[in-house]
Amino acid sequence: MATGPSFSWAHLGLVALGGALGTAARAALTVMEIPAVPGVTVALVNLVGAFGLGLVTGAVVRAGDSPRTRAWRQFLGSGVLGGFTTYSAFALGAATGTPPWLALGTAFLGVFAGWLGLLLTRPAREGRA
Repeated sequence: MATGPSFSWAHLGLVALGGALGTAARAALTVMEIPAVPGVTVALVNLVGAFGLGLVTGAVVRAGDSPRTRAWRQFLGSGVLGGFTTYSAFALGAATGTPPWLALGTAFLGVFAGWLGLLLTRPAREGRA
């Protein structure tokens, strides 16, 4: 009987380390907020993060399930990109001053960015370069 991955302190540590790095990167970027349009930096961070998560997920799927790929997925996906992107800051900005078009556009573009990241890591089909 196959079972899923079990709890690992090492993987939890990878998520925590990656989360700290991602959060620090987001904090550094949000300090440089573009004042003309509130929320632009958070929107861009979330779009880049969604694209990156698509790339990470696609690369892990291509590489197959192994302890090493699980570790990378947890460090980069749940950790770095989970800490880098921030729904809470996005939601607060939407409620307190981010233009509605930017909030809605970011949500839709985030789905597209994630899909694009997955698409770019999909193996080439036979007969196509």
